Amino acid sequence: MITPFDIFPIDTWILLATVFFLTRYYVHKKWQVLKRLNIPHDPPSLINWGNSRSKLANPYLFFQRDFEMMKKYGRVYGVYNGLTPKIGISDPKVLKQILIKESHVFPDREKRFCYVSGKVMGAGLTKVSGKRWKRIRHTLSPTFSTSKLKEMFGTVAQCTDRMMLNLNDVIQESNGVFDTHEIFGNLSLDVVCSAAFGVNVHCQEKGQEEQKIVKMAKKFFNRTYSKNLTIFLFDTFPWAERVAGFFNYSMFASDCVNYFATLTNKVIQTKKSMPEKKGTDILHHMLESEISEEEAKHKTKGLTRMEITGNSVLMMTGSYETTLGAMIFLAYNLAWHKDVQALARKEVKSATNHHGGLTYEAVNDMKYLTQCLNETLRLYPPSVRSSRQCDKKITIDGITILQGMVVDIPTYGLARDESYWKDPLEFRPERMEDMNQVDPMMFQPFGAGPRNCIGMRFAIMEIKMIFAQLLLNFELEVCPNTPKPPVDIIFKFSLKPIADIYLKVIPIETRQNSE
Repeated sequence: MITPFDIFPIDTWILLATVFFLTRYYVHKKWQVLKRLNIPHDPPSLINWGNSRSKLANPYLFFQRDFEMMKKYGRVYGVYNGLTPKIGISDPKVLKQILIKESHVFPDREKRFCYVSGKVMGAGLTKVSGKRWKRIRHTLSPTFSTSKLKEMFGTVAQCTDRMMLNLNDVIQESNGVFDTHEIFGNLSLDVVCSAAFGVNVHCQEKGQEEQKIVKMAKKFFNRTYSKNLTIFLFDTFPWAERVAGFFNYSMFASDCVNYFATLTNKVIQTKKSMPEKKGTDILHHMLESEISEEEAKHKTKGLTRMEITGNSVLMMTGSYETTLGAMIFLAYNLAWHKDVQALARKEVKSATNHHGGLTYEAVNDMKYLTQCLNETLRLYPPSVRSSRQCDKKITIDGITILQGMVVDIPTYGLARDESYWKDPLEFRPERMEDMNQVDPMMFQPFGAGPRNCIGMRFAIMEIKMIFAQLLLNFELEVCPNTPKPPVDIIFKFSLKPIADIYLKVIPIETRQNSE
């Protein structure tokens, strides 16, 4: 009969047992942090690797887990990503302290994937921190001022005109039925490339072959199962990031990043070779602020060439995805709520008549259309969760947050909180009539505080301009295969519907003649 001592000698068994118990003690100690802080949480376990098992099983639905934890434990709860404790907070008073009043204690987003973003994406505003972030943010903020938005308005209008032509073709070819992802996706990419870089990439032009830039944009946001496993690994073992970063590993598809970086650099070279000419695009303003790597060490304003490239790629890809989702959901809501659509159209006509056309001022006066957009962003926020990392130990309203600990802000859960929003699953633009009555901590689709989305005003202007033009020319309707609200959703870099959403457009003249 074989005994354990025939496999290993007794001293080896003693060593293995010692390692096992020491490891178990270390894990147990790590899993006592939330208990010591008196933060309610699900009991962690090895089989769930803390509380991470459900996240790995449904990586695209993690925001629903946030919502479930809110319902189970209230406005403060904890989770363990492997051995790492995190605190979820949805108390608006505490969030105001974290995001605004004590923002110097929580200056950065969660410092995840900073070592595995590559040189280009790692230079983007969402990945940098400290003084470097302040310098880049301070430089980029003026590019989204009212005067700059007015300058870019005409470019957005030209892109929208191209979409109107395509929708007229859709009426002839498929009786007005269109794929919202295709139409709005091409438009979103056209707008960001035209307004941000001053180039027409022809992505709305019809042809046999899908434009390469569209293919690359789609591929950039395609997450495979192996990519999800990698994200899970870095999420639960933060030290693995540094190891992967040492070997120059990047979370982003290198061919996509290289494509967009090369495209950006070609545009830069073209602009540099042209005679002095005032440009209205964002890239032009960034180039005017270019500084050397040496100057970046001590200046408080300016961008290096790598930072110009990185933030250009970030704007191109990030704006494409988030704006696309917002437009799909807004069109979906208007198609299902014809009374709301009629009121929005009435306002658009009134504003354009008052201002003598579809001008920047006219779009800015469309309050009800803004309500429709805000209510859509509440139901389907582009970012379902944001985070802040604590720089030093602090106690806020009895909640102790340790240095280095991450606070998760469940944006999706806040926007569907039944204790704040009446019938939160229903689309009701009237909720947003008086934004002074809406707590900005409960509604933050673009984030809050110093780290909010820098392109928020441009995105709102762009979407309102597009839908104003759309409502002036067409009526949106649902199709037999259009899913009923609330639509099933997933999160892949931004919130999006699981199934493709098809809608139908009918020319306003046709509808009026039939009536």
